[in-house]
Amino acid sequence: MTINYGDDLQKAELQAGGIMSPRAQLVSAFFDHMNQQDLPWVVMNNYDGLPAIIPSDIDFSIPPTLFFRLDEFICDFAEKSDALLVQKLWHGNMKCAYILATGPKGSREFVQLDFFAAFSTKGAPALISHEDLVAGRRALRNFHVPRPEIELIFTALRRLFKDDWSDRHCSRVAELNEYITDTDWLPKDYVWIRPTLESAIRGDVEAVNKRRNSDWAQLRKTAHKNLTLREKIANATLQARRLVVRLRDETGQLIILAACRERLSDQALDTLEMVFHRRVFVNVKGGIGMLAKLALLKRRKGLIFVLAGADHPNGKAMAQRIASMGLADQVLHTGDDLSVDLAALKIPATRFSSDSEAIEVIMNIQVAKTIGALARGCTQTSGTAN
Repeated sequence: MTINYGDDLQKAELQAGGIMSPRAQLVSAFFDHMNQQDLPWVVMNNYDGLPAIIPSDIDFSIPPTLFFRLDEFICDFAEKSDALLVQKLWHGNMKCAYILATGPKGSREFVQLDFFAAFSTKGAPALISHEDLVAGRRALRNFHVPRPEIELIFTALRRLFKDDWSDRHCSRVAELNEYITDTDWLPKDYVWIRPTLESAIRGDVEAVNKRRNSDWAQLRKTAHKNLTLREKIANATLQARRLVVRLRDETGQLIILAACRERLSDQALDTLEMVFHRRVFVNVKGGIGMLAKLALLKRRKGLIFVLAGADHPNGKAMAQRIASMGLADQVLHTGDDLSVDLAALKIPATRFSSDSEAIEVIMNIQVAKTIGALARGCTQTSGTAN
C-alpha cells in the first residue's frame, strides 16, 4: 500500500518563491542529518509541505538510544549548520523540544523540533510505543512518515488531549482512512474510539466533541493499563524531577525597557512568538505578589517588558525593585531615556536603534540561558537522569 503524495515539494517551493527559506533549508539539512544515523524515525504529522513549508512545530518519534543523547546531538547539528540553539523544553517523560534560530542577523528565523520516544500526553503516558509508530514507515522526500493507520490513531488521540477537534482535523482523518484497506485495522486497545473516528470521517465535529469526556476517561484508563505499578511510580518521580528542572532553568526573560513602548514594534516581537509563549508589558509599581508572578513567568517561556522610560514612573519604580531582587536580565535603551538611576543598576545595558538590534539582544540572552541549562544537565536528554 503506497500513498500518492504528489508533487508537494515543487508546489511548496513555488509558494515560497522558488527558493527555500533559511529555516526550511535548516530543516532539510536536519532530515539529512537524521538519515545519517541509520536509526528508525518518523515525522508524525503536518508533513505535506516539508521541508519547504513548515506550518508548525515538527514532531519526531525517535528511538530511546538517540533520545538519551539528544542534547549533544542537537548541539552538534546546530554548530555544523551555523544555527543557534535558543530554547530547550522538557515537556514530559521522554518528550522534549528544541528551538533553533537560523538566518543572518536582523532577519532571524526560528523552527521548533519536538521529540518523543513514545507517544503520550499529560496524564496519559505510554499510549503508543516508538516501535509501533515507526513500523511500516514510508519514505517521503528526504524524511519518513508513519503508515496511515498509526497516523490516524495518533491524530485522533492528540486532538482528544488538546480538545480542539475541527473540520480540518476531521478531513485529515477521512483522508488517512481512504488509504486503509484492512477492515480490522484498529488495535483492540483502541476499539473504544471507533465511534469517534466514524463521526470524524463523516465530518461531524459536533458528534466528535460530544464524546470527548467519555473518550478522555477511556484514554487515561488505556494509558495506565500499559504501565506496571513500578513504572507508574517511576513516571511520577520523573515528573517531579522535571518540575524542579523547569523551575531551575529560565525559559523566559525580564527586560527593562528604558524607552518608549513604540520603539519596539509588535511585528518585530511577533517573530519571537515561537521562542516565548507569553508577552507581557508591566507599568505598575507592584508588590511581592507581582514579583513572584514575574519570577514564575520567566520560567514558563514568558517575555516580560517592564516599561521604565521617562513617561513611565511606576514602571521605573518597579524596575528598581526587580533589579534589587536579581530578576532583570537586561536593560534595553535608546540612549535618550536611560536615566541616572537606571544606569546605576548592576544590570547589563544595551543601546538599540532598530527592532532587529533589540531582537538580536533578546535572542542572545536566551541562547546563553539555554547553554547554561544544558551544562547543568540532570534531564533525560543529557544522560545524567538515566
